[in-house]
Amino acid sequence: MTPRESKAGRLALWIVLIPILATVIWAAGTWLTRAPIVKEILPSFAVGLPAPGFTFPSLGGGPIALEDMRGKTVLINIWATWCPPCIEEMPSIQNLYETMKKKGVPFEVLAVSIDALGGDAVQKFVDRFGLTFPILLDPRGRIKRLYRTTGVPESAIVAPDGRLVKRIIGARKWDAPDIISFIALVGRTPVPKKSATP
Repeated sequence: MTPRESKAGRLALWIVLIPILATVIWAAGTWLTRAPIVKEILPSFAVGLPAPGFTFPSLGGGPIALEDMRGKTVLINIWATWCPPCIEEMPSIQNLYETMKKKGVPFEVLAVSIDALGGDAVQKFVDRFGLTFPILLDPRGRIKRLYRTTGVPESAIVAPDGRLVKRIIGARKWDAPDIISFIALVGRTPVPKKSATP
């Protein structure tokens, strides 16, 4: 073998070995510096159990927590500005809110927007429909995991003692007489405890 062939052979060997060595070094570095996998433990979510707590910033104001609503019946509405059924049901939620206030029922709406675009898009929506109940901003969609949603809109009715009374999937006509009666009744009736597995 001539010195020239020997040099070419070593060069070919390095051309093959360098990518392999780089891959091994990269894999070792990735393995050594990886963050531990932290599994999020979510609270149980079932009718009769305490509703999962949350705190989100409100549109144009400070943070609002579900815990702050203790003593009131709460309608939690999970929605987005791009969702046609959400658009359809919002005026009836506003009507329900106004009706309950006029009747003096201890009641609150917490409308949690999952819009990734944030406050500006939500504010335009609120102005368009003249909404006066609290709008909370959850652009990361944490509420979706807490309340095990499958889409939007989804809602939950929480009793004054903090227990989940009803879960509603899809849009509703919230100012219908039977819904108004049900919400008024929830405010006066203790919620029985039910055992449920998470």
